Amino acid sequence: MLYFLFLYQNESGELLYEKEFQADIDSNMDLFGSFFAALKTFISKMANEDSEELNTIGLGVLIASIIRIREVNIDLVIIAEEEDKKEIQKLSSKLKAIILNYKELFSVDAVESENFEKFDKEINDIVLSHRKILDPNILIEKQIEFLKSVWDQRGKISDQLREERKELEDERSIVVNKLLKENNMLKKYSLIKLILEISDKLEDEQFFLDYQKKAKIIANEINDQKIRLKYYLNKVRESLKVSSYTLGERTQIKGDFKEVYANLYSFSSKLRNFASEEVYEKYYHLASKLIYRKGISAEEFSLVIEEIRNMDEHIESYL
Repeated sequence: MLYFLFLYQNESGELLYEKEFQADIDSNMDLFGSFFAALKTFISKMANEDSEELNTIGLGVLIASIIRIREVNIDLVIIAEEEDKKEIQKLSSKLKAIILNYKELFSVDAVESENFEKFDKEINDIVLSHRKILDPNILIEKQIEFLKSVWDQRGKISDQLREERKELEDERSIVVNKLLKENNMLKKYSLIKLILEISDKLEDEQFFLDYQKKAKIIANEINDQKIRLKYYLNKVRESLKVSSYTLGERTQIKGDFKEVYANLYSFSSKLRNFASEEVYEKYYHLASKLIYRKGISAEEFSLVIEEIRNMDEHIESYL
């Protein structure tokens, strides 16, 4: 099976293009952050500078096939299963031809986006024509064996990580302590991703696995809470329309906004661990003014209603 395709600038090792080809990987990409970083760093160092022939490096159950395209000073890297080595060799020659047809993309600073889109489409089309190396199965089950192999081989080419180990462990301890004190779920998720990055550098398998599970739990909780926030935001808008419609002869400050209050209060409560304190308090106080109106003028109350009516419908704007 084919998993990844990379293009690196040979001299600098800069990543120019990357593509994932397994359908389920995209939905789990957040959990692949450290793994992906390790892979790209490792491959950029391992590209063979002296050979034009296809060079293959074993990575556990997978292989990294690397070919030098000297005409554009680029290394083409394909990550796939070892059993597909012959098919990958056929694919790589076709990919090289496409890259050479679009060499202006890699030699000119400013290129038209349409050219890149055409290039990307041709890459997709040629890969799709080799259907037997594509499969919807997820890479997660192979990830740990792959990581071990990357760590083992990376250790052979760099002694620097061992020298930096104590510094990395201290940095990770600081981040773990911050995580224990943090209540904001989005910040917690960012801290866990940082712990995963450091654990990868330390080649600490158990720590990596433990915090990868935590990352998945928090990611699921964030998605769940976003759904709940969207639900209550919609209910705020709906109930406000009903309350405004039933005002009759009464002024707004004399109206019944209990249903709006209940929904807005629930919305603000859900924001507490996802937004800044300033944002949470803003909507909490708006909700409170719908019920506790003592000392509020009719004009001020009208502004409260108007602000609620104009709330952004996109959840991301509150986070």
